[in-house]
Amino acid sequence: MQIVLSILQFLGWLLLAALIVVVFVLLILLFCPVRYLVDIHWLEEQWAKFRVHWLFHLIRAKVSYGDDLIYGEIHLFWKKISFSFDLTEKKEKEDVVKEEKSKEAKETTDESIISKIKGMIERIKEAYPKLKKILTDEKNKEAVGHLKDEIIYLLKVLLPKKSKVDAVFSTGSPDTTGQAFGVLACFPAMYHKDWKLIPDFESDEMYFKGTFWGKGRIYGCEIVGIILRILFDKNCRRLYTIINRFIKWLKKSEKAEGNING
Repeated sequence: MQIVLSILQFLGWLLLAALIVVVFVLLILLFCPVRYLVDIHWLEEQWAKFRVHWLFHLIRAKVSYGDDLIYGEIHLFWKKISFSFDLTEKKEKEDVVKEEKSKEAKETTDESIISKIKGMIERIKEAYPKLKKILTDEKNKEAVGHLKDEIIYLLKVLLPKKSKVDAVFSTGSPDTTGQAFGVLACFPAMYHKDWKLIPDFESDEMYFKGTFWGKGRIYGCEIVGIILRILFDKNCRRLYTIINRFIKWLKKSEKAEGNING
């Protein structure tokens, strides 16, 4: 009997230790922030640097861009992983793919394009009443409003807490440059004391020159909070079910149309 009690006591302490470890890990995941730094230089010389670290630099990574080369390092505790990508080779491959696609596009007949357009119009006509019903539903509107608020909050969580911008830009036309600057002026970040974004109304070419620096931190508890608030919102769950059914209906209608055409 004494042996059984000793075994149960040992198992109890073991479970308690495991529970403490789990709680400790959860606290680290939720309240130990991921910190990052972004530094972009887009003048005569173009380069960019991105650094991120977590858990007192035990897990960290850095990525650099310059001269069409991306280089990075990932440190997982005491293990180092390096990688690099040459974008010049990638551009050459993309050009080859574009040439092949253009040849295939030339071989495509006008009749097949017209039939595809007609099929797309028919599907839109069929889907419009269902889509209108989804968009005009009051509960769905509440779900969309909730999602919009959560997305705005997510952007606040992800965007840098400290930043500095010093840049000049032009769209190539004075009117569109003014319109672009007007749109940017709607964002509160434009009135940050360390942000200097100057429109060039005299240039006839589209360009962007400047520097950006920013650093921030992301807490896991904030991300988890957003996810939980969405999951526990019955309107959001209802909207997800409705959209899922709508997508399945679209796929079935496409298959049915393909069988008829086939």
